[in-house]
Amino acid sequence: MNHFLKKFRQDVIAISFLGLGLFLALALFSYNPFDPSMNSIGQGLKATNYCGIVGSFLADMLYQAFGLAAWVVVVSFLRIAYASFQGEPLNLKNIRFVWALLLIVNIAALLSLYLPTTKVFKEQIYLGGLLGLGVSQALMRAFNSIGVQVILLSLMAVLIVFYFEKSLQELSETPRGFMAFLKKKKIMDKLAGFFAGMFVKEKKAKAKKLEAKDEKPKTVFPLSDKKFVGKDEEEEDEDLNALLEADAEAAEDEEEEEIEEEEEETPALKLAQKRKVVMKAKPPRRIENWDMPKLALLEDPPASRIKIDKAEIQRKADSLVEKLKNFSIEGSIQDAKPGPLVTMYEFKPNADVKISKISELEDDLSLALSSESVRVVGHIPGTDVVGIETANLKRETVYYKDLIAEDQFWSEDLALPMAVGRAVDGEPKVVDLRKMPHLLIAGTTGSGKSVFVGSIITGLLFRHSPKTLRLVLIDPKMVDLAPFSTVPHLVLPHVTEPKKAATALKWAVREMEKRYKSLSKFGVGKIEAFNEKTGGLSKAEIEEHEKINLELEEGKAKLEQYYYQPLPFIVIVVDELADLMIVEKQNIEEPIQRLTQKARACGIHLIVATQSPRKDVVTGLIKTNIPGRVALKVASKMDSRIIIDDSGAERLLPNGDMLFQAPGVGKPTRHHGPYLSDKEIGNVVKHWAAQAEPEYDPLAMKALDGFAGGDGAEAGDSGGGGFGEEEYDERYDEILSWASEQKEISASLIQRKFRLGYPRAARLIEIFEKEGVVGPANGSKPRQVLVSSFREQ
Repeated sequence: MNHFLKKFRQDVIAISFLGLGLFLALALFSYNPFDPSMNSIGQGLKATNYCGIVGSFLADMLYQAFGLAAWVVVVSFLRIAYASFQGEPLNLKNIRFVWALLLIVNIAALLSLYLPTTKVFKEQIYLGGLLGLGVSQALMRAFNSIGVQVILLSLMAVLIVFYFEKSLQELSETPRGFMAFLKKKKIMDKLAGFFAGMFVKEKKAKAKKLEAKDEKPKTVFPLSDKKFVGKDEEEEDEDLNALLEADAEAAEDEEEEEIEEEEEETPALKLAQKRKVVMKAKPPRRIENWDMPKLALLEDPPASRIKIDKAEIQRKADSLVEKLKNFSIEGSIQDAKPGPLVTMYEFKPNADVKISKISELEDDLSLALSSESVRVVGHIPGTDVVGIETANLKRETVYYKDLIAEDQFWSEDLALPMAVGRAVDGEPKVVDLRKMPHLLIAGTTGSGKSVFVGSIITGLLFRHSPKTLRLVLIDPKMVDLAPFSTVPHLVLPHVTEPKKAATALKWAVREMEKRYKSLSKFGVGKIEAFNEKTGGLSKAEIEEHEKINLELEEGKAKLEQYYYQPLPFIVIVVDELADLMIVEKQNIEEPIQRLTQKARACGIHLIVATQSPRKDVVTGLIKTNIPGRVALKVASKMDSRIIIDDSGAERLLPNGDMLFQAPGVGKPTRHHGPYLSDKEIGNVVKHWAAQAEPEYDPLAMKALDGFAGGDGAEAGDSGGGGFGEEEYDERYDEILSWASEQKEISASLIQRKFRLGYPRAARLIEIFEKEGVVGPANGSKPRQVLVSSFREQ
């Protein structure tokens, strides 16, 4: 046995290192930074690397350490294999391994020296790796740029000589010998002939296609060959789709053998269940002490794509023109814009046709086109056509992962991005809740309302850490927002009781008032300016503000306190307004009205959703101050008019089909909302929950705990411990400031001074007594003011 191993030892070593070199070369060549690795652990994702998950880990480690210099490792392995084939014995103690390692580090350092900020592979890998960057920066501190270049280039030349064990003269002759070998074998001539033949063949094929194209009859209207996907598809998807269409393209190919090979390969490609979604932007992976969620937390969409059926679109266009002609409405189809859910036909009527006549024929057109839904959009602004939308035979699901991979979602101009979905033409739609500034959502059961609300919250969790965003989740149905109950962004626990919901909204009103007081204190009008100003305060200034607030706390003038550090945005999500309005209409409607009127500038935003958009639920007071609206499928025209002031939502399709009314836009536009699974939401929530537990607001918790005392008191009852109506008197701060300067006050004195009704003045006296501002009643005499410390300040 020993004799056998000794005999073939050189061959085994040569083949082993050749295999290792090829394996490593394939792993490096097919490296994808979004494959599972030490820096990106995918959840349920398969590695696209040619060498599987082992190859993805190995390639990632080498690229992260050495950058493109990692290919020197491949060269070293192949050189060992070549030497073993030539009969050179392998000695692991050979110092040549040291020269190889130093050469790799040297090349990595040179790459980092000349291109220190350049990154490759989706901007994830430094050109010289982390090791090369560290070495080059360390040398730069000691020798500066010119000196480091001289040192590294000289060292590289020495290491190459040591590694190959050849003089510089011998190494310089190697390229000449190689070129002589190619010339002798006439390899270059053969390659030139091969590529020339390919060029001629390709030219003939193009000419043949152009002739066939000219013979085809022209359609009535132009239609592009795009698919139901975004215009900027990944190369992987284009290659996959091209191969899946091999059967159709094969008829145009000249060589039958190549046709058969493509047809045999196509079924295997169809087995691919997922397609890789590549992030088009470069979001921060870490904000201060928080690890931000990665795109890998969301599942990859299916690989299959639905292609436009031109024949079906042409058939519907002809049927549309013919049916309208039967009703004495003549015109022509100018264009068709297919989208993921519907196709919009642009119909140009003759000059004597009234648009209102077309709108009355929606049911007749739906019957003629055998369509699930037909909606007449009406006149399209800026054109001379009328839009008619008809449902596609096959619907293309819009996946949330595709939307947030777009550059739009990560734009710095969007403070609170919200992925609405894809428009009729397939373009992604992302808006800013900050500019909206509040959103009203309505849709019947099965319309996709809960999925859409969940996608909005998930998008905010992708963009913001708990330091820049806080959430208030009000969910009377108890289950729709429950998956988000453990994220550290919460201001208070997941609210499910209507009376506690009223308390939470009243806390938000008090928070709004305190924020406005803080903005006024620093002389700014918006939260962005406030955060910029307070973020630049010195340590001494912060300590001074902290001291002032502490004195106000001790002086029992808590309402005079103010914020002096940057504030996060607060987004309040009310998932089912109807349930709250049935139980606590007055205590719910009033704080929502106040928040929608005033809360924008101080960074508080509302998202209100309901599946019952009735007049007694979406009242005029609520609706007036919420300009952003989303109407999914509703039961009737009346419900549609309540939400978007127009009919049309009753004709929408289920599962995400919506009309989006943006602020300042005359007519709502149709979009198809994104799909987001419960598993994907769970992955994002787990990512945040693993980093920290929620830190609830003490004041809000005190109010909720006071309400939950078990006495069944109303939310507005002063004995319940919550935020009662009396604590929200708009002039409370003004009257308290005046009272602190007096020695004695009474209800009648407050009534005359501020021109209030007596019940309101008496209620304020009761609040002052409860908070220790004034003493107890002493018959008909005025009450003594106890907060003398205010007058002394």
